Amino acid sequence: MGLNQEEKTELTRLGERIQKTFIAVKSSLAHEANSIGGFSKLLDYNRSNSQRFFAACKASNGLEVLLELPGTQALALLIEKVTHFIPTSLLGQLNQVVRLFSQCLKRHAKSHAQLKRLISDEIKTPQIHPQEQDKKAQLYYAAKSLLKFSVNEVFCIYILRQNKNDPRFLQETALISKSGIQRDAGAIPFVQFYTHPHPEDFEPPVNITCRSKLNSQAFTLGVSKEFSTSGFLESFSTYSPSNSGLVFDPLPKPNCDVTFVFNNPDEVVNPLNQNSPCSSTSLSIKNPVKKLTMLVLLEKQIDRCSTVNIGCYHNNQKVEEGKLRASDMWTERFPEFPNLSITSVENNFAHSQLDQKQIDKLRYLLEVSDTKIQDFICYMTNVDFPIWSSTYRIYFEHQ
Repeated sequence: MGLNQEEKTELTRLGERIQKTFIAVKSSLAHEANSIGGFSKLLDYNRSNSQRFFAACKASNGLEVLLELPGTQALALLIEKVTHFIPTSLLGQLNQVVRLFSQCLKRHAKSHAQLKRLISDEIKTPQIHPQEQDKKAQLYYAAKSLLKFSVNEVFCIYILRQNKNDPRFLQETALISKSGIQRDAGAIPFVQFYTHPHPEDFEPPVNITCRSKLNSQAFTLGVSKEFSTSGFLESFSTYSPSNSGLVFDPLPKPNCDVTFVFNNPDEVVNPLNQNSPCSSTSLSIKNPVKKLTMLVLLEKQIDRCSTVNIGCYHNNQKVEEGKLRASDMWTERFPEFPNLSITSVENNFAHSQLDQKQIDKLRYLLEVSDTKIQDFICYMTNVDFPIWSSTYRIYFEHQ
């Protein structure tokens, strides 16, 4: 019998909470304890268990943290060893997470080894929970009925590369395509949000065509002529500096499509230049959406020193760029576990798992942004009935 959805959620959150505490412990120790050998020597702590401690700190998700943990006796000894090296408040947190892990172990397994087997099986072959999918579908249809507004599909692409002119930042180029926008009379207007601080000289979104070339060093926000319903750009009515939102009202048709193109040169911190533990890109589900597909093209030299993962979080979660760490977000995580995979971009996207329209949009963004696909690794996730009023975040923990 594998883990059910509730157990998986509980274990994932616990693992992320333990990881957050372990990282804080490691950060509070003297500099010589930043290596496995130094940690073991300073604390007079078994080297094998020290190695497990460091592996838990670097694990890519909460379940993997629990796989890497030392046993309960070794954790109790760790508490004893660090007592005189860390602040009292942090020692209390460490005691608490170790106690929670011991309690969790008793609830879910007869031994640590059995728990590891359950988690390993879940990671290798995730359990399918049709009832959870049904609940998400129910939420979609209920929200659609309540708001009188829905989107059939959201397809988005994010390209992250080093900013050649300003090494402090990554250049983020994005395409966000919304198909089947349905808005009934009396519904809220269509608003497209963006995260970049509002420029003082901002003008209406620009018209982007296949012949356009984005200026890599300028913030750009445009509407694709080829992949948007005719008249959509002309329906732009106003923008809100307070929440960085573009308002389009009224829409040109009751059922229409729009594709936005963004270029953001100076917001995402470059982990190769600054001491940033994590970078991320995200999409917030502001309206009921039936299907979500996200692609992230990450420059290979960044990918080589990163661990990539995905999570679904509260929509109101605020992330301070440059200080983000995935384990800090354990309190905000929803019980939703999208699959994240690497999709092939070889042989003209022949094996990319994308449909033809999506491939056309990917080629379009590569062309207008002058991007060479061979320099990137492409991560992909598909989500049916993404949770309304949540944020799907793909993040990159830097080693």
